[in-house]
Amino acid sequence: MFVDISNRKILIPALVGAGICVFFIKSGFLSLFFLVPLGFLGYRFDYKVAWTAFMFASIGNLILTLGLLSSGGGIWDLLFFTVMTGIFTWITSPPPSSANLPMSIRLIGGSCLGALLVTFIFIRIISSQYFFTYLDSMMNSFIAMQRNSGADVVQSALLESITTEAVLDMILATTLRGGSLISCFLLFTICRQISFGLAHMFLRRNRKNIPNQGLNTLMVFYVSPSLIWAFSASLLLVVLTRIINLVVPEIILWNILILCVILYLAQGLGILQFFLSRPSTPPILGLLFIVLFFVLLFSPVLNLVLLCGLTVLGIAENWVPFRASKINGPPSTPEAS
Repeated sequence: MFVDISNRKILIPALVGAGICVFFIKSGFLSLFFLVPLGFLGYRFDYKVAWTAFMFASIGNLILTLGLLSSGGGIWDLLFFTVMTGIFTWITSPPPSSANLPMSIRLIGGSCLGALLVTFIFIRIISSQYFFTYLDSMMNSFIAMQRNSGADVVQSALLESITTEAVLDMILATTLRGGSLISCFLLFTICRQISFGLAHMFLRRNRKNIPNQGLNTLMVFYVSPSLIWAFSASLLLVVLTRIINLVVPEIILWNILILCVILYLAQGLGILQFFLSRPSTPPILGLLFIVLFFVLLFSPVLNLVLLCGLTVLGIAENWVPFRASKINGPPSTPEAS
């Protein structure tokens, strides 16, 4: 998979990209975007440069993390960085052996693998006494601050009922029931879109050099009509397993349900983009919709209504062909590449 690093056309961009990747993950503020340099290299150059950069980034992060290994925390940082960068590089710059897999399959599969890793690391972290003491100290400080701010009797009673154990149980339950899957999917999706956008900016004079992988639009994204059966069955079984208290099956079914929701949400976004991209839609109207979308997305409660509405819209396309051509009839359902 890796190539001769004596080739300067590969070595120089790979070294620069790897350096930026490691800098981002260690910076704190920019750590959310640590995957972007690897995706950019894959779209700007090719998979050889991206995988070579992944190799350099893994080695560089290992060297910088060696001093933390004695404390134990560095081990999980190292494992997280290496596995997540490897998964993301496979998603955005697959080698020839897996290049025929649709992008949607790679993204979903990579998100599931990343979710397993994140869940495992999180369980190990919260099981440590140091983390429990740290969280307990933070909660006590928060409760004391609320009391000093003049909380009423009801608020004080609610604050007293909150314990560190209850908070940890709630966080763990959310993580196991799709929280880690959603987090990984959003991380990979956001970094992937930013990578592709940056590659387009740097090659705006010759955009034919960028592989057409359908990243710039969701208008061509369709889920299989049979997914509705998985969605319906998992929704019903989640309720049943909750009633009869089958924890492990419930966790598995929750993740299946969340995965179906993510796919239908993507389809709903594709329908919205389809209508906004029609030639008959005035540009000013499209701009207003985009502004309104982001305003609602960052508004509490309203963002939940927006996301649920788009998910329902995606589900409804199983029966209503929103993106059907008026001339040629219903469109085919290609795999999102």
